[in-house]
Amino acid sequence: MRYKPFLISLFVFITAFMVFSANIGGLSIYSLDEAKNSECAREMLERGDFIVPTFNYELRTDKPPVHYYFMIVAYKLFGVNEFSARFFSSVFGALTVLITFLFAQKYLGKREAFLSFIALISSLHFSIQFHMAVPDPYLIFWINAALFSFYIGFKEKKGVFIYLFYIFMGLGVLTKGPVAVVLPSGIILLYLIFTRNLTVENLKFLRVLSGIAVLLIVSLPWYIAVYLKTEGKWVQEFIFKHNIHRFSQPMEGHGGIFLLTFLFVFVGMLPFSVFIFQALKKVWEDRKNDFLLFLMIFAGVYTLFFAVSKTKLPNYTVPVYPSLAIIIGYYLSRIHTSKISSLIVSVILYILISIGVIAGLYFGIKNEPAISDLSYLSIWFIFLVFGGIFALMFLLKKNYVMAILSLSVFSIFTGFIFFYKAFPPVDKRNPVMQMLPLIEKDKPVRYYRNFNPAFVFYLRRHISPVEKAEIKSFLSSKEKVYILTRKRYLKDFKNIENAVILKVVKDLFESKVSALVSNRRER
Repeated sequence: MRYKPFLISLFVFITAFMVFSANIGGLSIYSLDEAKNSECAREMLERGDFIVPTFNYELRTDKPPVHYYFMIVAYKLFGVNEFSARFFSSVFGALTVLITFLFAQKYLGKREAFLSFIALISSLHFSIQFHMAVPDPYLIFWINAALFSFYIGFKEKKGVFIYLFYIFMGLGVLTKGPVAVVLPSGIILLYLIFTRNLTVENLKFLRVLSGIAVLLIVSLPWYIAVYLKTEGKWVQEFIFKHNIHRFSQPMEGHGGIFLLTFLFVFVGMLPFSVFIFQALKKVWEDRKNDFLLFLMIFAGVYTLFFAVSKTKLPNYTVPVYPSLAIIIGYYLSRIHTSKISSLIVSVILYILISIGVIAGLYFGIKNEPAISDLSYLSIWFIFLVFGGIFALMFLLKKNYVMAILSLSVFSIFTGFIFFYKAFPPVDKRNPVMQMLPLIEKDKPVRYYRNFNPAFVFYLRRHISPVEKAEIKSFLSSKEKVYILTRKRYLKDFKNIENAVILKVVKDLFESKVSALVSNRRER
């Protein structure tokens, strides 16, 4: 019996890892962020330089290095490929679910913990985040590990957890920058204020000065090293362009109204977010339980911060999913005290949303020229509707357990269908996958004006630019050569005799159109 807690924890971890690693090696590294992060890690490994991040062998100032380091370890273990680039993202996803389960179990109970686990792994958006070779999976874990450690350390007066809090924040700073300190600190400050614990004695226990020293010991050496090696350029661009400017101005067209962030959270946590309003109401009623109050402050501060931010992306608020999952799990564990009518209304809403998702996907794919013939793939999401229908049937019979399991099982199954069946045919239509077979190995490749960054990861070499005045001489080469560009720039090739347009393909779900030009036609 003493092994039972370990076996349960192992079950939680393995189940989450299976969900989050579904087909991670079978889908191409295509999205801009994945391509740049994966290639950056590959170049650091190739150059043997673990301080300065580069993409296409030029300085990349977007993110600090922690996720690059984990990718490098995976590259050493499994080779440079899609699986390796995403492997540790899935691992950190499973770890996030595990600590959420253990945290909920410690302060609420086994039933609440299991329901929190169910709510979390049922979120397709949560699963997608941990399928990607980006820094967010790591940050999500560090943020939650830091705040969970703080709560345990503060409530149980265990100094080791307080220091873990600072260590995890330091690792967060090495993953995505100051946000890993600013938001947890704000959450803790409000928690101490609302619980009337903001006292000198408590501040002393939090070891603020020594804690900051630990945080700096973890994070500062790399920042100093990269500052010196790049003569301050990396630090300057990262702080001002990718942090201050990103908060104060919408970047790359990712703006939106204040409420958009809340919509991201609601849609991202489906199916169980349909119960979020009842759950928040229940938690507010029981707010004297300061564990629940802590979760509300965590979710509220984090969401509000990015609602105010000018740049809005769905991945920014994913760190609140674990706390919201516990809130929902707490509510579901007490569902017998709720009115059946409100649950039925919520599930009916979910069914309507699921139908809307199918319709939206159908027309979205239909209006995408490169994949318009694949609109039938949207029907795979009918399983979400089935989950809602079965849940409704069980609710009418007052079988709450089966209703919850129906929502969860069908949502998780839809996730597997998405990664193994629905998305692969779409993925094969991206311009990189279609153009790579046309590019002969070891032949010169350059780019004109702009190109899809995923080519660098797959060609595994520096792709240098070609100026307009150089195009003619480059295409006059006796050997076969290639130029990657965009359709909008093809007009500059019109009067060049040797220019042969091999392929033009629209980038999936983007406005840009990729083009491949050569000096000879394919045989």
